[in-house]
Amino acid sequence: MRFKYLVFSTLLLSLSLHAVENYEAEYRFKSSEVNLKGIRKLNIDTEGNSSLTFKAKSALARLYFETNFYIQDNSVKTESYIIEVKPGFVNRDQEIYIDNNAKKMRSSGRDEWEVEMPEVNVLDPLNAQIQIRINVMQGKDKFSLDLLEIENGSVEPNLYSITSENKECYIGDELYSCIELTRIRDNGDRKTTYLMAKELDYMFIEIKDVGPKRTNMLTLEKILSLG
Repeated sequence: MRFKYLVFSTLLLSLSLHAVENYEAEYRFKSSEVNLKGIRKLNIDTEGNSSLTFKAKSALARLYFETNFYIQDNSVKTESYIIEVKPGFVNRDQEIYIDNNAKKMRSSGRDEWEVEMPEVNVLDPLNAQIQIRINVMQGKDKFSLDLLEIENGSVEPNLYSITSENKECYIGDELYSCIELTRIRDNGDRKTTYLMAKELDYMFIEIKDVGPKRTNMLTLEKILSLG
């Protein structure tokens, strides 16, 4: 399968950090336990200090996720990943730091561990989404990413492939043409699908994660700023 669109041909030939634009947007997170609307904010700083955050709050629950990273030669390099989850049914705070120079990874909070960094480029669950967008914009229709398991510090390969190139998707009443990207792990029992809008440089419109115990869904409801 070859994945390339004429409208992006010049961009694909000269991809840079600026290919993924900064944004602020309203997303809704839904699972069997919670239904929250929050703000996702991406800030890619060409000087090296980049972050992606998601913050949502209600009377019963609070979610906060933050990844800090830099991009080098179109490759995302993780520095830290922070989780704060405080719904009534579970408390989870965790901070993970990756020292690319010392080749160490450590976690504090609910899950505490320290491990040697493997000889692969380790991504966290949030900044992997930036690498996915970069890869898709480069025309890759199948690729693997090494994702950190936050519970114990292990690193697992995740396989991604484009499973549809023309799906209708909406932000409110506005129609977009989306690709569908699917992640399936070897010997895994979870499946994740991503809908990414071509007209928005493959911004995520929907992320659906289906596992044996629950289904989580993140959907874009409103773009507050772009670029």
